[in-house]
Amino acid sequence: MPSWQASVLNRLLTYVARPSVSRGSAKVPLSAIRQRLLEMDRRLLGWPPELKVEHWPLSHSPLIHYQLPQPREVSLFYIRGGGFCFKTPHAHARFLADIMRRSLADCYVPDYRLAPEHPFPAACDDVLEAYRMTLEHCDPDKLVLMGDSAGGNLALSLLLQLKQLELPLPRACVLLSPALDLGITGDTERILAADDPLFTVESLLRLRGAYLAGSNPMSERVSPLYGCFKDLPPILLLAGTRELLLQDAERLQQAVLRDGGRIEAGFYLNMPHVFPLFELLPEAMEARGQIAAFIRNNLLL
Repeated sequence: MPSWQASVLNRLLTYVARPSVSRGSAKVPLSAIRQRLLEMDRRLLGWPPELKVEHWPLSHSPLIHYQLPQPREVSLFYIRGGGFCFKTPHAHARFLADIMRRSLADCYVPDYRLAPEHPFPAACDDVLEAYRMTLEHCDPDKLVLMGDSAGGNLALSLLLQLKQLELPLPRACVLLSPALDLGITGDTERILAADDPLFTVESLLRLRGAYLAGSNPMSERVSPLYGCFKDLPPILLLAGTRELLLQDAERLQQAVLRDGGRIEAGFYLNMPHVFPLFELLPEAMEARGQIAAFIRNNLLL
């Protein structure tokens, strides 16, 4: 049974967060929403005091390196979500500091360019360049690729591109509530009936349009759900059952198994989008433990 904290969070998201992107004809510009989110992120969530941060310049955006005062046994390459248009550095830093602590890891975070100012393929290009630089600093056999939401899209897209380019693959991959099908080809009735406390179909289409800017939503690089998943590292896939994007995760699990790949999936009852980031949820702590165990089982052999 879902926790009481989850019930409170779902109600709060429904009445506070969900309306911000969906306002009918009186839409607030995405750039203004981004600024509000950044201000809330800074004001409401403290930065982990023990987290050391370095910024390494790339062609268009920096690669951020996080370290904790602890031994390092593995590295994470984490692609933050935010609908391709937003980012919440403090929220993600708090989450990553916990995962790093549990896994004895450092972390590389590509601060990729955002839509609508920089539509596809800017984010994909930035992520690939950041991964190439990361390989200069760590062993891919000790590297875990991670991403949430739109970052999960970019992570799986990167994984498929690395295979095509014959570049070193990470040892494992963790995807949280990934947005994998920008063609939105799933069961329409289920999509329309979804009781997602964070997203509406309108907000999903708005963010999708800002990112695509006319690009083909059915291409593998945009919608990695349409890729081939043979010869990929093991994947941990976590999502909540209240999500509008739940079908993306379910279909990925089916596709990976169809192609003979290895995937562990956890679908948490009544959880919202990217629930592991909400540290007050008991379910988030359970999911973080599952992530750390997956990393240990696949890397610390």
